[in-house]
Amino acid sequence: MVTMLVVDDEIYALKGITQGIEWGDLPIARILEADSVPEALRQLEENQVDLVISDIEMPGASGMELLRHIKEARPSTLTIFLTGHARFEYAQEAMRHGCFEYVLKPVDHDALKEIVRRAVAKIEERRAQLAFEETLETYRRQWTNQLPILVERFWQEAMAGGLPASPERLAREYATYDIPLAAGDTVLPVLLSVEQWDMALDGRDERIMEYALRKAAAEIIVGPEGAGAALQDRAQQSLVLLYGACGERERTALMARCRDYIRACREYFHCKVSCYVGEPAAPQALAGELERLSRLERANVMQPESVVDAAMGADQAAGGASAGSAGGGQALPPFMEWGILLEGGSVAELETAIADALRRMKEEGAGREGLELFYYGFVHLLYQSALRRGVPAGELLSQQELAEGLSARTPDGMSAWALRLLAKTHAALLDRQRDASAVIAKIQGFVQERLNEDLGRDEIAKAVFRNPAYLSRLFRKETGMSLTDYIAQAKIERAKRLLTDTNDKISNIAEGLGYMHFSYFAKLFKKVTGVTPQDYRKKHQSL
Repeated sequence: MVTMLVVDDEIYALKGITQGIEWGDLPIARILEADSVPEALRQLEENQVDLVISDIEMPGASGMELLRHIKEARPSTLTIFLTGHARFEYAQEAMRHGCFEYVLKPVDHDALKEIVRRAVAKIEERRAQLAFEETLETYRRQWTNQLPILVERFWQEAMAGGLPASPERLAREYATYDIPLAAGDTVLPVLLSVEQWDMALDGRDERIMEYALRKAAAEIIVGPEGAGAALQDRAQQSLVLLYGACGERERTALMARCRDYIRACREYFHCKVSCYVGEPAAPQALAGELERLSRLERANVMQPESVVDAAMGADQAAGGASAGSAGGGQALPPFMEWGILLEGGSVAELETAIADALRRMKEEGAGREGLELFYYGFVHLLYQSALRRGVPAGELLSQQELAEGLSARTPDGMSAWALRLLAKTHAALLDRQRDASAVIAKIQGFVQERLNEDLGRDEIAKAVFRNPAYLSRLFRKETGMSLTDYIAQAKIERAKRLLTDTNDKISNIAEGLGYMHFSYFAKLFKKVTGVTPQDYRKKHQSL
């Protein structure tokens, strides 16, 4: 509805418009009157006026002054001028100041009503446009606020093979999500691996802190001037994606930023983190590159809080044995990378790598010392791979087989021995390959046997020969809860049985489950069960 103000110093002309015209068929809620410009200004100050019909020539201030005021103070208000002068200059000046229409006196009421009808339509059109723009701005703000989540979902879809095949459509998708990439550009992934929390966290708090770590990664690793995103993939791995090309200088700077990030995580978030830096890949190949980084993470059990550069080769990146030499100046093979190939089932590729490495040693004239270093590195590789798959080391190789390798005198002899043991180890891993549920069962058994201890993730990871960060993700994925929450739940279940089946003091039960502070135990018990330990015993004990 519209509020209209009519201004005229002639009372009969004023009443003729406000009362002599039937306005009922127009959406006009109120009609205000003013017999002077000062009175009109007061009405404008006190009311939200949408339309003004005003005479130009009035004693004192004129209609033109009123129009200038309206233009400055109420630019959305429309004005229709009435005048007894037919001079073009009046009309020209009025139109220049934004007058909607100019009407000569004496006023034809039907003509004026038709002009008002058009003005009201214009007002409603403006209101609709304004409402649309406000709605659009609301959703634009919501879109902007949700954009990080939408970008995360886009990359999750991309890593699941859901990218558009057409370069033109892919370019449109990039533009939609404000991703500064062209269809042929590459993306460099950095896997963020949380190895240990120094503070006790439940599952919810751990997820909150992982979100905080991703925010910090966006600030430190991507940087304010960089282009990229910190997100979580569908396997709940935290990672950074850096957009565009990455030359040698940029990669060196990236490694430095990763080290800064690790230090910041230790200092501000009380956790140990490693960064696994991949190589630039097309978005369609991101899943494969991320899997390579995940294998590096699983294999890295000896180098916490490290920056692992996948472009250097896994063993060199993690600071492993390949940094040394095989005697006589020959570099040792990348045994950690070979372990990844073995555990990934790429046996044919590994056989080629072994044969090539020993052929090079032969060409370079490797001596006895070099062969022995190869022997010990290779045996360690086999044992580590077997242990990570749950195969006891004693069952893998016989003493005779070990002695045969140690007695090899030439690279050809060492090659034949290594390939035989590789085939045997691969067969053993296939025979004894443990699936995720078996690993989870082993973890749960380990926890149940040690409910009286203050168990940590690192201790459990060592018991099952897994990387701590990988172990946490695996457990959460398979069980739907964090390892910390499972331990707490298992202890509370044990406490419930002891409360109902024994008359032990509640404080002794708490201590026997590794809780040195009774108040913490009581608070946790009530959080899980909804009642205090005392009330639970009263309700359920039958002794």
